[in-house]
Amino acid sequence: MSLSLLSQQPVPALLARLRDELAVDFAPSRPVRIARAPGRLDVMGGIADYTGSLVCEMPLDRAAAVAIQERDDRQVQVFSFNLFDEHKPFTLRIPLDALAAMPTADLRREFAEPGRQWAAYLAGCLHVLHVAGLVDLAKPSVAGLNIALLSTVPLGAGVSSSAAIEVATMSVLVDHLRISRDASILSMDLAALCQRVENDVVGAPCGIMDQATSVAGLSGQLLRMKCQPHELLAPLAVPPNMRFVGIDTGVRHSVGGGQYGKTRCAAFMAHKIILATMKHIGAAAGRELVADPLNGYLANLDPEDYKRIFRSRLPDQIRGGEFLLKYGPTIDTATRVHPDTTYEIVHAADHHVLEARRVRKFSEFLEEANRMAPSAIGSRDYGLTLDKAGHLMYASHQSYMMDAKLGSEEADLLVMLLRQRERQGLYGARITGGGLGGTVALLCERGDIQDKAIASAMADYAGKTGKTPTLFAGSSDGAWQTGSAIV
Repeated sequence: MSLSLLSQQPVPALLARLRDELAVDFAPSRPVRIARAPGRLDVMGGIADYTGSLVCEMPLDRAAAVAIQERDDRQVQVFSFNLFDEHKPFTLRIPLDALAAMPTADLRREFAEPGRQWAAYLAGCLHVLHVAGLVDLAKPSVAGLNIALLSTVPLGAGVSSSAAIEVATMSVLVDHLRISRDASILSMDLAALCQRVENDVVGAPCGIMDQATSVAGLSGQLLRMKCQPHELLAPLAVPPNMRFVGIDTGVRHSVGGGQYGKTRCAAFMAHKIILATMKHIGAAAGRELVADPLNGYLANLDPEDYKRIFRSRLPDQIRGGEFLLKYGPTIDTATRVHPDTTYEIVHAADHHVLEARRVRKFSEFLEEANRMAPSAIGSRDYGLTLDKAGHLMYASHQSYMMDAKLGSEEADLLVMLLRQRERQGLYGARITGGGLGGTVALLCERGDIQDKAIASAMADYAGKTGKTPTLFAGSSDGAWQTGSAIV
């Protein structure tokens, strides 16, 4: 537990509003437990997390704060100050017994009703803890809860507003219910529980990188994770005199959107076809293939083998029904192949296999820059190394547009405007996360010249699109570092 979180954005504002606006529900005489969790900037990796890639993520200073307090009954009452400020329905009540007894699929349908989905990210955490056997909500001794949310992570901006809410909620619950002590919950266990909320209760087919960064990220450093399923590697320091910032395009996106799911499903379909090809080649050579040589992850396929052996054997497109007849279902638990949908297999495979290599090389270039002597900072060799990292970001952006089919005209325009200012210390930029709008990540130098260049690009973007971009420039620790506190 760290009381330092009480001074971190947006915790003080949440506490003040609990006292001023929810005093009837949050009784002043009872203790309140509070936790916060940051959003994240997807620097490199993005959607390749679900195919096992390395990812590099920066925790932001924008965060969600969640406060809980026990009730006298066995009801769960959730509040959202964000919705309150938007003059929308901001509270929902559900019995603990319903969260315990209702099958997950039924609960997902309940929360899918208009005006209710936001509550799934909060109350869904209790349901997942119950299903995982970490708390028995059916026990009469488990008291009801008031749960209040205030978040400064913008919705639909591609910086993991949903993960921040889930992680802040799960963090405060496992401490309040003493689960972390009794079950020895580790940081990645917490992230995996939050991913289950998103996948099972909300119904969004996301990977785990967002939740992992919100849980375990360190301020000012890139969280590195090999998503097989979630192996944390040593954090990656940002090279001296450099920084990563995000620019929100103002175009809202949704991971639950149709194209994200189609692209994800197509990547797993490609994996299934490649595995069938491996079995065929092995059988022709008299060697029976029993296990998956890729260990379940497309990112483990060597890019050169992919281009030399397998790419030409993939269909450009295939109808879901035809695929199911030939190969059966995929191994992905978050998506299913729809018989009447056409999937672009080669494009999806190109993005995921080659993106995994791009992220590995990107990480190596940053490590190389970090190893250079202090006297090399600002030298030609230092700049060339960072330029290579930046160009991998541009390549990733292009692949999002052309192969993953998750680009947007506005994000592409913003990347182009930033690239036009390369000579002013801007090295690389790319669309992030689930794409289709959201936020652009930028690698750049620190300094007034760069600040002016970024402001100039943002002004040009606003003039051309009529949308107001927002800069995300700060970083903060994840929830595992800050913990929760009783006030």
